[in-house]
Amino acid sequence: MAEQTEQTADTKVEPQKGRSAILEAYKAQYPDNTEEPDDETLHDFSNSRYSDLEGKHNEMAGANEKLADLVSKDPKLSAVLSMLVGEKPKSLPYAVSSVYGKGAFDLEGDALNDYEAGHQDYLKEEARKKSENERADDNFKKSTIRLNKYYKDNGLDEEQSKKLYSGIMDLAENFLTGNIPDTVFDLVHKGLSYDKDVQDAADTGFVEGKNDVVEAKMKTKKGEGVIPDLNNSTGAGKIKKLPPVNSKKSFYDAFKDENV
Repeated sequence: MAEQTEQTADTKVEPQKGRSAILEAYKAQYPDNTEEPDDETLHDFSNSRYSDLEGKHNEMAGANEKLADLVSKDPKLSAVLSMLVGEKPKSLPYAVSSVYGKGAFDLEGDALNDYEAGHQDYLKEEARKKSENERADDNFKKSTIRLNKYYKDNGLDEEQSKKLYSGIMDLAENFLTGNIPDTVFDLVHKGLSYDKDVQDAADTGFVEGKNDVVEAKMKTKKGEGVIPDLNNSTGAGKIKKLPPVNSKKSFYDAFKDENV
């Protein structure tokens, strides 16, 4: 028994390959999608992932090339970076002062103008972030008030409210990270066509309702305004309409046998 347990512990799980690996990645990215994707969907998903990875790789490669070019032109910058990421990393102020000296930022002329411009951009960016954070906090407070009202209006208990809140937060996080679930596509699409669908249903119901009224009246007034075809032995055969009151034909024309 101990030997079997040891063998089980030593057993390594082989990573999935091929379609199974793509399917696992697809389900991890779209956990809310309960439908099994077909081969075409998995193929498109695989191509999309490859394109994303290729784009990120090219972006990083380009950045590395630019950094390498800067370092090759300024050996002191290389020394600063080495100190920042070495076995015993140093702080940026320490690395800069130890390589460039205490007067590293004693700037003048164009260098001082560049420094000041960069500082102003920094202040603007910090102000923008602060404004956005304050606006987001305010919007969240307002949304929370409306959400609590939704709980009450729809009679949700505590457990249902928690599930709804959790789902909304997960959805918000997905939007922030750019991962929009497939269910949102269907939800928005149905929402956009909701008014038209309701109107179509109303129109259809109106027409069907009128038909029901007409049929009901026909059943209620069966025999009124019509006379049976007297050529039928039972008197319940072909129905002939009475001639209009102002018709020039004789009333008895309605009794004429069509075969005479």
